[in-house]
Amino acid sequence: MGNSPESSNSTATSRTDAALRYASWASWAALAYWAYWWWINLEELNLWGCALTWIRHPFFGADFTTQSDYAARVWTSGADPYVFRDHLFHYPPIVIRLFLWTPLFINSTALRIWIVVLTLLLVLGTLAAVRARRELGLERVPAVVAVAVVLFSFPAIFTLERSNFDLITLAVVLVASGLFRRGGSRAEFFAGCVLAVGPWVKLYPGIMGLGLVALRRWRATLGFLLAGAAIGLAAPAETLRSFEALRIAVGRIKNASKTDPLPQWSHSLSLAWQNLGQALEDTPLGKPLQAISGDAAAMLLVLALSSWVCFRVYRARGSERIAYPLLLWLNAVGSCVGAIANDYSLMFLPLAVIAVFSLRDPWFVRVSMALLLIWWQPFELPIPPVLLLVIKLAALVAIGVSLVRRAEERSARAAVATLPPPELTKDTASADGAAPQPSRA
Repeated sequence: MGNSPESSNSTATSRTDAALRYASWASWAALAYWAYWWWINLEELNLWGCALTWIRHPFFGADFTTQSDYAARVWTSGADPYVFRDHLFHYPPIVIRLFLWTPLFINSTALRIWIVVLTLLLVLGTLAAVRARRELGLERVPAVVAVAVVLFSFPAIFTLERSNFDLITLAVVLVASGLFRRGGSRAEFFAGCVLAVGPWVKLYPGIMGLGLVALRRWRATLGFLLAGAAIGLAAPAETLRSFEALRIAVGRIKNASKTDPLPQWSHSLSLAWQNLGQALEDTPLGKPLQAISGDAAAMLLVLALSSWVCFRVYRARGSERIAYPLLLWLNAVGSCVGAIANDYSLMFLPLAVIAVFSLRDPWFVRVSMALLLIWWQPFELPIPPVLLLVIKLAALVAIGVSLVRRAEERSARAAVATLPPPELTKDTASADGAAPQPSRA
């Protein structure tokens, strides 16, 4: 006799539980190795095995030492870090204020502290993604497995190696998500104020404003706008100097990219558009492509994709559970616009994948996630940078589709929950085996 559906389901569940259990054990072992590996890295202030990764030009702690820590030390000494053109500091003044703790330590100690802080943010961000996944009713992923695959991902390793500060935006998203959960108009308003820090650390998180509208978080949107304006006006002269320094830095990168190939660790749409126009210069497509600036083309593409996803989320009901992954995804998409788009700023993408990807998603999403593993794992493979960029962009589109599906699933559940209970009729009562009750005059 064949197995019953119940026994088949029980067997499949047992196999899944066993596989997850083995994956958890392997992940604990991997995390132990990761901790040992980074202990050595922090001792030597050098990424051991860096030559095997996608990082072509290792420079341990470069973004911390040459930008945030440097600016804080110059500013506390009474000088203006924006006046130097041989060494450009091109970030808004809030970055200086956020790193005023670093002059309290020698540079190497401050760098180690910051790398530990970044690691904690990665772990907390992953745990929040696992919780969002559980609340959305998706396939179970043990927290230890999720943390392991995030910490061993290329963007995480790149983030720690360069010691950049994109993850400050992850911190504010985590705080805002907690305020959203708390509920209440005041908490929602303050969540928007907290999120306003993101665009003043790096410009691309400004796209989160679209997400707040999509989630119908009107008080948060107001807080986002008001706090954003207040931060910009708090030090207007410095803010303007930072924009000028950024303009110079972007100009230098664009000029260099005219002769240098697109790096494997870049996901800049503006540079890719510029390079595409140059490559097709002698074809009929060359002039039309070059007529549109790379910045404009990148912004149009990003706004088209993010607007479509946000519009679908806006139309859905009960989409509050996707607030965290939506904000993560928007940051990942927004980071593609600028000429300075190194893959550590794409760290939001793996976290969004963990939060919303499901095996029941369309084939395009599943294929894109399979291809993304090529970039996700840290070891360099002989793949052209353009193909690697296509893989990253396809994954961003795929997770956008996943977000829409999760929002629509939540909307469908909310619609079912609001349906009134079916009335008990003579036919339904008889079908249930109960005698119909006589009506009373």
